[in-house]
Amino acid sequence: MGNKIQKNKFRHELKYEMELGLASQFFDDIQPYCELDKHATATKSYEIASIYYDTADLRFYRDREESVGYRRKIRLRAYNTEGKSTALFIEIKEKHKHFVSKKRINLRDRSILELGIPQHRIPLDLVIEHLEDSAEAREIAYLQKRLKLYPVVNIRYHRKAYIPMFEDDMRITLDTRITAGGTSLSQYNANEEQPIIVPHQGVLEIKTNHRVPMWLQSALTRYEMSQVRYSKYCLGVDKIYGRAGHMWLPAEDQPLDTGASQEREEVVDMPLHSQVVNQ
Repeated sequence: MGNKIQKNKFRHELKYEMELGLASQFFDDIQPYCELDKHATATKSYEIASIYYDTADLRFYRDREESVGYRRKIRLRAYNTEGKSTALFIEIKEKHKHFVSKKRINLRDRSILELGIPQHRIPLDLVIEHLEDSAEAREIAYLQKRLKLYPVVNIRYHRKAYIPMFEDDMRITLDTRITAGGTSLSQYNANEEQPIIVPHQGVLEIKTNHRVPMWLQSALTRYEMSQVRYSKYCLGVDKIYGRAGHMWLPAEDQPLDTGASQEREEVVDMPLHSQVVNQ
């Protein structure tokens, strides 16, 4: 069965810090306008884990930290249920100023996770070998040939997602239990994975091609939610490899036991409001 290609148009991604103690009230308030994502489990959420690829000098990381106008990320993303990966994608996420687009290929054959290679070390070249020919596959292969990308860090979180009933192409998501590190895409390991935000906070994202509707803007104002600049990938690099990834080594230079130095620089979990966007 062939790989399935998925694309979306350039859209806005608005991110807000959310105190988890208010989350239930917030979603109760917007419930009349939304439907729960059909992929959610009985807990009303699902788990996502992603291996992010970058250059030897962490170009994608630096582009984001330096607010470069055009930047991209490439990641191998798994959707997990009860410790098993039930869907697997290779994705290119691009940002041009305030607009974001995503292209991804569904790897229907997930045997790449069962080859005996530590999942956090799966080479991008191996992923490319599992792709059928397409414009997106050729783009990934071109980027790999030009930039030589390495697996850097595993990011995991739980996502609650709602689909507004009266707004085209809009999604509202809340990401919690966000961690970095670990060797498995499929299974969480508390001994290897490190939280990258304080436990009582989550990240609310609004993904839309249009303006935020009045009912949603009213809820954001009522709960005094502040828009933030936030990158799970960059925070994960800081957490696992120290500030600006100064302890990062390309995969062939790393020891094979855990995927990161055991002598990590201590990185304090920061509240998201330390990165508030000027309104």
